Amino acid sequence: MGSLRVVGWAWTAAAAPEWGVHRRCCRGTPLARPRAATSSLGAGQLRVGTEHGWLWDCRGGGGAGDYAREMEVAVRVVQVACTLCQRVQDSLLRPGPDAAGGDGRVHAKLDRSPVTVADWGVQAIVSWLLSSSFHDEDISIIAEEDDETLSSSDGVTLLESVVEAVNGCLVEAPNYGLRSPEKELRAHDVIQAIRKCSSTGGPKGRFWVLDPVDGTLGFVRGDQYAIALALIEDGEVILGVLGCPNYPMKKEWLNYHQKYYRLMSKVAPPPLGSWHKGCVMYAQKGCGQAWMQPLVHDFGKLNWHHPREIQVSSISDPISATFCEPVEKANSSHSFTAGLAQSVGLRNQPLRVYSIQNESTSARVQHGEICCNSTRRC
Repeated sequence: MGSLRVVGWAWTAAAAPEWGVHRRCCRGTPLARPRAATSSLGAGQLRVGTEHGWLWDCRGGGGAGDYAREMEVAVRVVQVACTLCQRVQDSLLRPGPDAAGGDGRVHAKLDRSPVTVADWGVQAIVSWLLSSSFHDEDISIIAEEDDETLSSSDGVTLLESVVEAVNGCLVEAPNYGLRSPEKELRAHDVIQAIRKCSSTGGPKGRFWVLDPVDGTLGFVRGDQYAIALALIEDGEVILGVLGCPNYPMKKEWLNYHQKYYRLMSKVAPPPLGSWHKGCVMYAQKGCGQAWMQPLVHDFGKLNWHHPREIQVSSISDPISATFCEPVEKANSSHSFTAGLAQSVGLRNQPLRVYSIQNESTSARVQHGEICCNSTRRC
């Protein structure tokens, strides 16, 4: 994955009014369309208004509160999508026929990049939940996957796996304050939800942009990946949400493959209820801030806590800075990065992560100061 890099850019851009994350609140540019920040979404009774303080404290003004409803729904939807991905990844890593996608859970696209049950499942879930949550509006979504493979005669087994994964998550949607379907979705319903994500976007209008699994190679290897969702209106990024199920809260674990983290978690389990892995990060244009919430694991009840504000690092001396770059050599020149780091005297080893977590890692205070995306752009 990665063709929808606009989502990662959207998440970073939305954090501040002038397309940069600042350490303090800044005054944003007023947004044009006033909206009521109240919603009732049936099952789960999601209501936004004075209660949205659990989600974020946008001090930027300038109409930022007009999108409280959209932000709250987006964060909840990404939480559900993260849980689907966790379940699918666990099935891929489980010993047996599923371990290497033996049941067809991993499929190769024409460009030879992998696509999984999670890619289609997340796309279907996000499409259905957004449509259900904003039932009075015409939802337009741009996403990465189509239904060609699932609709083919060879995709019957794969489609069954996608439908099973989708229904297994949607039934728990009320735990996240979202509506669940009255009955299980059929294969046709899932196909239609995936097809609905075929908007072409454009400079006018309002649409959501989704990358269902960014960093699919990391996903199938049991490592890092992200679910990215953004809202764009009249060509401007309004908000962005990034779900990172395997993101460790301790910086040092970013240097290790997730299999070591899983092993150590079994040898020395983290304290019960501690926030040690997994998060959802989000930002909105005009607020000057970005926030982070714990990820809900194993379909526990979604109990919101006051969000943790994300701040960029206070390090200004390049010698003390840390490079953050992609794991895959196809996406980054490690030799170039190493040479550059040596030339400026960097002391710290680089942090290497999959997907657009590269950007989010750099945004988190003390996790990285220099973000390198490719051989041409740092």
